[in-house]
Amino acid sequence: MIGVRQYNPKGDPMKILLITQNFYPEIGSGANRFKNLYTQLSKNHEVTVLTTQPTYPNAKMYKDDKYWNEPLINQSRDIMRLNMRSNKQGRTMASRMLYYLELAYKVRTYIRKYQHEYDAVYVTTPNIFLPWATFFFQKKLKSTKRILEVRDLWPDSVRDIEKINIDKFYPTLKFMEKMMYRKADRIVINNEGFRTHIAKMAPLKSQLFIPNAFTSNEVGFRQPPEDFKVIYTGNIGFAQSYDQLIQVAHMLEERQIIFNVIGYGVNAHKFNHYIKKHNFKYVHTHEEKSRSECLDMIRHHSIQLSLLKESDVFLNVLPGKIIDGIGCGIPVVTNLGGYTNSMINTYKVGFAKEKATAAEIIEAIENIKDNEQLEASYRENSRALLDEKFLWENNIEKLEKFLES
Repeated sequence: MIGVRQYNPKGDPMKILLITQNFYPEIGSGANRFKNLYTQLSKNHEVTVLTTQPTYPNAKMYKDDKYWNEPLINQSRDIMRLNMRSNKQGRTMASRMLYYLELAYKVRTYIRKYQHEYDAVYVTTPNIFLPWATFFFQKKLKSTKRILEVRDLWPDSVRDIEKINIDKFYPTLKFMEKMMYRKADRIVINNEGFRTHIAKMAPLKSQLFIPNAFTSNEVGFRQPPEDFKVIYTGNIGFAQSYDQLIQVAHMLEERQIIFNVIGYGVNAHKFNHYIKKHNFKYVHTHEEKSRSECLDMIRHHSIQLSLLKESDVFLNVLPGKIIDGIGCGIPVVTNLGGYTNSMINTYKVGFAKEKATAAEIIEAIENIKDNEQLEASYRENSRALLDEKFLWENNIEKLEKFLES
């Protein structure tokens, strides 16, 4: 196991299996979340991870040792990586479906053979074929709790991506979604906005909100930089508002405000090409970075930007980049609604307006730029919000009680 096992005063250690498509050293909030679940739960419990080889957003980048920066995980014998024939990053729906089905089959085979060895099997969406492989087509054991983690409202999120048409399969996928919720013993959500949606399909299921978060050793606030700078980090994919990102980039360029973008995903290359083609002087794009490198760069900025498409599904999520901004103590600016919007405005850690236009985003950025006291208050408020909601060391205790109850 990772590290030295500590005494657990709440009860006997549990044997827990974590099942996830994405895991360390992959970048992205999903992989980072499960790395932290593994390391935190392993302090008191015997934890195994069933996952795949790192390939997101591409396999080549993981030949660089900088991503393998967790020696204890590197040496652990508890990480089981399934070798896949299909391509995780297939560009067509058919190729992705082939990957999902192959992964589901291999997970199902493992669960049927070994589920009796675990006190809890903890599986995550958004790929709902993984929960189906875990919960269905095999005998339910009373000794093994089935924990479902919902990180995305799949298939609704897929349908809202205009380039992927699943209308023919949508009723079937919605049925699979409902049965997935009902088959789980308990449900963990990473966004309070999911609670009502799930309760409509499985009203009797207990839900626990555990957001993505920072570990205590990742926390590090800095003074505002001398030059006012805006940063966007993370995926530039189908869910993100590419067109609005371009509009904002043009407006920041016109105002000579530095805008750094650390992007990956299907539209990242397109964005990089656009910026170079138009010879932007104040907008800069950067290659993928490790989490520690990315957080360090965020701390040297004045604003963290998050833009998603105008969809009820996407505008009600809690993106990792929002939490990264809060955890680094810099104001966040976003077009999100729902829980995230309410949280940002209630705790006064930045600007959030549902379906905000590019002009409104720029106005919010300029208001912060021109008001040092406003920026300072946003930064100070981020400390309180981080302590209250976004520290793994605090949240893991809630999860342990939830698993053991």
